[in-house]
Parts: sequence; C-alpha cells; structure tokens
Amino acid sequence: MKQFDYLIEKIKRGKIDKESFIRELKGIKSLEDVEVEDFENLRVLGLPIVANGEEIYIETSKTPIKEQKFCIVDIEASGSKPSEFQIIEIGAVMVQNGVEIDRFESFIYTDFLPESITILTGITLEDLKDAPSLSFVLELFRLFLSDAVFVAHNVNFDYNFISASMQKIGFGPLLNRKLCTIELSKKCFEAQKYGLGFLMEFFDVSFGEQHRALVDAKMADFVFKQCLSTLPDEIETTEELIEFSRPPKKRKRKKKSI
Repeated sequence: MKQFDYLIEKIKRGKIDKESFIRELKGIKSLEDVEVEDFENLRVLGLPIVANGEEIYIETSKTPIKEQKFCIVDIEASGSKPSEFQIIEIGAVMVQNGVEIDRFESFIYTDFLPESITILTGITLEDLKDAPSLSFVLELFRLFLSDAVFVAHNVNFDYNFISASMQKIGFGPLLNRKLCTIELSKKCFEAQKYGLGFLMEFFDVSFGEQHRALVDAKMADFVFKQCLSTLPDEIETTEELIEFSRPPKKRKRKKKSI
C-alpha cells in the first residue's frame, strides 16, 4: 500500500495533523471498511499509532529497541501467489529484549497441495486434513501478533501473503511496522549469501530442517539477534532500527539530452 506507506512517512516527519491523516486514510481502498476515526481500530490492525490532541505519532518512533515486541514470522504456502494459493502453516516467536516470550504454530487445512510443496517442506495432505481453517488460524494469529513489529527473512513475502489472506476473509489488512532480516543482515555483517540455510552454516548453528514455519522463524530470530548485537550505538528506537534496515534508495538515472 504505497499510499499508506507515504502517510506513515508524513507522520514520522511531523508533516501531517490528525484531521488530514484521517481524511487521507479514508481514501485508501483497503481501509474503506475500517472506522479510521477510531485509532483503536487501527491498532487492532497492527498500527501502533498514538494521538496527543491534534498531534499524532507512531509509537515505534519513541519505543527503545529493548522494550519493543518483535514477532518473527514464517509461513509455508501451497504456492507463491496469495491470489491463487493459500497458507498451510504459520510459525512465529514473540521476542522482547532478546528473550522469547511466546510462540505460535499451526497447520492450516487445505484439500490441495502440489507435490513440489510436499517435497520442499515435507508437509503432506494427511498432515493438513484435520487442521483448523484458514480463518480460524488467522484470527488467532492476529491476536497473537497484535501491534508488534512484524519481522521475517524476506519480509515482504510473508507479510503481504498474510495481509492479502486476511483481507480475503474480511479481517482487513496488516498495518504492523515491518522489518526484513535479509536487509538488516546486509547492514550488520558480511556474508557470501544471505539465505537462511547459508547463514545457519555461516554461524554454525542448527534449529532443525528448513522450510518448516516455526523452524525458519527461529532461524530468522537467531539472525535478528546477531544483527542487534552489532548495531551502531546511535540506533536506539524501533523506528530508527526499521529505517536503518532498509536498502538504500536507487537513484533515478537522468535521461541524456540528445
């Protein structure tokens, strides 16, 4: 949601007041069924927004990293496109100040599973036949995630897949702040590759077979903690960490005049 991301940047720069923010939110299609005037509704969708009179700010801009809850997430799905396939497993660990404080793990029912996914993950239709429905698991996961920062290895895949799945069943999109451990890793240490499998070999650790949701979430959590231990001293708040993790913006090349 580029329009939404642009609004968040405005808030972070102090360039928008509460009334203007609400007016612009109402113009975002994916939020058309949300009562955006009530900021608690936005927090339910994961946005940690605070209003102080007419001033509004993102809570993560003032929360020290040690106090922030980070939800490290991984999913397995029956295919790569949420418009055509579905999530079959979610695994997540909730971490605060370097300590796991909770975890989430569930299979999700489906009656279709390509053989290629079984080969990759080891998950079979037999494993999923008695699993709870997608809507049941996503409702529980929404409550588990709350307004924590959503962290994943290649975060856009997991985040966008879950968000699209939630919108399909009428739960509204994810609005949580998010952070990618691949991009953060590139800022914190040098490695030949940044895939989870390679990084586990790089650090000489093992959490089990890759391509299972909770195992991969624990791997990503390990990588995340390695990154936090090497952060520059000036990175103090959660929002500063998110900003630090982002890849540098590509400069647009100017067209040569003929």
